[in-house]
Amino acid sequence: MNLNLLEALDQLEQDKGIEKEEVISILEKALQSAYKKNFASESDVEVRIDRVTGDIEVYEKLLVVEEIENPATEVTLEEALKTHPGSEISQYIERKQNIKKFKRIAAQTARQVLIQKIREREKENLFDRYIDIKGTVSTSEVLRITPEWIDLRIGKLETRIPTKELIPGEQPRLNSLLKVYVVDVSKSARGPRILVTRRTPEFIVELLKLQVPEIANEDVSVKSIAREEGIRSKVAVYSQNAKVDPVGACIGESGSRIAEVLREIKPEKVDILRWSSDPVELVGNSIAPATALEVKIANSANREAVVYVSPTQLSLAIGKGGQNARLAAKLTGWKVDIKPIM
Repeated sequence: MNLNLLEALDQLEQDKGIEKEEVISILEKALQSAYKKNFASESDVEVRIDRVTGDIEVYEKLLVVEEIENPATEVTLEEALKTHPGSEISQYIERKQNIKKFKRIAAQTARQVLIQKIREREKENLFDRYIDIKGTVSTSEVLRITPEWIDLRIGKLETRIPTKELIPGEQPRLNSLLKVYVVDVSKSARGPRILVTRRTPEFIVELLKLQVPEIANEDVSVKSIAREEGIRSKVAVYSQNAKVDPVGACIGESGSRIAEVLREIKPEKVDILRWSSDPVELVGNSIAPATALEVKIANSANREAVVYVSPTQLSLAIGKGGQNARLAAKLTGWKVDIKPIM
């Protein structure tokens, strides 16, 4: 190897961003191991690559002794003085090795190191490219469907979503597009690994962010969310801007914005309600789509409240199997007791 090696490293640095000096240092260590393995297993050798010419040189490190016990690591003072005038007992000298037989192995080793380094950098570049999708919703392509999981492709990366992480009852179709929430992007031996789901409450928040510019630009904030996947979600929203109606912004004109969210998670329903720092108002809002006529704080310390509704709305306020009341409690952090007003 000579200048061709340096030219290849210069090209790698330009195209892949792989630092030339970093690769040379790695290559020197790899060549050292290869040399010892093939020619001098016991010798203490060092491989050096000339940074100007690209030439490879191998040096054997020997201890100067009076009497040799290990020929692989020692040399007599008489022999040392022939090539290194001024040598003394207990000093080390370096003897340059003939590497004619090593050149083919060196070339193979260099090629393997460069290929490995390129692969590592490509994995790092992919990780850097995809790490930013963590905590967001991404669109994936359905590649394969099995009873236990679904194989997906997000950009250039493939992942899989267990069927237990799908919305209950949904059955994605092969080659269709499926939005997923990216829980994590991590490094692995095979490259970036993406962990996805459709069952977390954050999935609903990110879907809303895609449809509601006011959430994306933080004019509207999601203060609390409660979700029972595949059935119903409740989202409490707030805006410090008096000119912005947070509920109206999320629903959109003629329900256009919320309709896009519902289309993605059907048959799940979503209640958008106004958040308030006043627990009476917040608890009253939380039983939507039912309307609260009166809210009383039964026990402030235990966060217990009683919500009174019209007798005709009692079943709506409680929900099937108590689901609406349960979500209201989860959303507000209060125990909600719903009663008909007399």
